[in-house]
Amino acid sequence: MSKRFSPGPVAILALAVAACGGGVGDPEPSIAPGEGAGSPVGAVEELVSAINSADFAEASRLAVPGQAALAALAEGAGLEEVADALAEGDEEVAANFWAGFAQGTGSFLTGPVTAVDDGVVTQGDVEFHRITVEPPSGATRSVLVKEVDGYRVDLFASFGPALADKMMAPAERLLTTRTADARLILARLQDIVPSLLVAAELAGTPGDVSQQILALIEVITRVG
Repeated sequence: MSKRFSPGPVAILALAVAACGGGVGDPEPSIAPGEGAGSPVGAVEELVSAINSADFAEASRLAVPGQAALAALAEGAGLEEVADALAEGDEEVAANFWAGFAQGTGSFLTGPVTAVDDGVVTQGDVEFHRITVEPPSGATRSVLVKEVDGYRVDLFASFGPALADKMMAPAERLLTTRTADARLILARLQDIVPSLLVAAELAGTPGDVSQQILALIEVITRVG
């Protein structure tokens, strides 16, 4: 079956605004094809380069594996589709995610941008690097990066405020769906709890949006 489902407008809404800015030196090299970047800033720089050249297959490796498939739940993707992408690899889904992102509010990652690593945010035993991105317009935003076979963008830590509300109904449905696909997806959703907590606590996330994210966490960690 095909995994050619792509995110709609909700997956490319505005990110939480960051207060800080900064500069960056020479671009960092990537580790190897199919792996993440060699540094946290390098992950963002390589993503910007891929988006600028419309090389979304290249951009796909710069998302944490499996997260694009989970994000597709917010767009109504079927459980079988999502489970297949989780089991077989979601590179194609991630490419579609970045393609849709670039056509929407992802414009802040196009053209010449300035990026800087503004330090580590720790949630449990998971470390996230907060990369502040400043596009030519001067409006800074935060992108959260973590190490998974190299450094990659964490979609839920970075874009959780745009995804949480639309993921509530699918998450609740998973709790009452007694299938192997549902169990797999729910287990993988539980893995992103640290990412969602970072998104909820990030400076600039509105209070009502933080509450939506926390409500989603409550659903996906609920004992059924």
